[in-house]
Amino acid sequence: MRAISLRGSKCCILCPAAWQRLPYASEISPFYSQEVLDIFCRGQVSAEQSEVKAWFEQALSAHPGASADFQCIEGFPPTTMAGRARVADLSVVPSIAPREDEFWMAVRDAALFQSGRPVLVIPEETPSRFGETIVVAWKDSVESVRAVTAAEPFLAKAKRIVLLSVAEDDNDDPSLAAIADYLALTGLKVETSRIASKFGTVGKALLHEASNAPGTLLVMGAYGHWRWREWVFGGVTQEALRDTVVPVLMAISASSR
Repeated sequence: MRAISLRGSKCCILCPAAWQRLPYASEISPFYSQEVLDIFCRGQVSAEQSEVKAWFEQALSAHPGASADFQCIEGFPPTTMAGRARVADLSVVPSIAPREDEFWMAVRDAALFQSGRPVLVIPEETPSRFGETIVVAWKDSVESVRAVTAAEPFLAKAKRIVLLSVAEDDNDDPSLAAIADYLALTGLKVETSRIASKFGTVGKALLHEASNAPGTLLVMGAYGHWRWREWVFGGVTQEALRDTVVPVLMAISASSR
């Protein structure tokens, strides 16, 4: 189990501490509890850290132009993740499809709701390079505005930027042209597209359009509704977390909690 926070060139790997891996420690004699921790749990922690360090060094060697430092932090994953994410540019987490266990659910929530920072969601088959094309899932909402702001470093390097709005009714959306004009003032060349929700849901329509170009980064606001409503009834955020085949940069507003 591991989670990653990025700040500059630092890579922080989070893992549960040894004592958190012994579910019934309070029911065992302190002496034997310590013995079990030393023999089994600490050994497991050490093995995981070695495995992650090897993965990190392999990933770094595959990108000779990149530089990064390795740091492994033990602690309660959600709390630790939230604390590290607050002092990071963004946090990187896997999509739900490859990692649906309780560990990752808590880590995703901590990164999204307790950090105030954006989150980059990575599906299992993500290419090593992405972001030449950026699709911004636009809706006239605070969440979308925050996502666009968080994506500024990616937008500055993109070769193509598409502002995509999914029509949920027959009314025009003047905010689509307004955000295009705003980005044009910063020197960005953007395209606008408004499509019908022909795949049953807004989420499916967005993911279909975003997957058309290889190496695409999808930018979107997360949890436009209260998240309990999305958990119960489903929603765009849950579909993106579960079904995306492209990396997704997400940001939320305080009201989305």
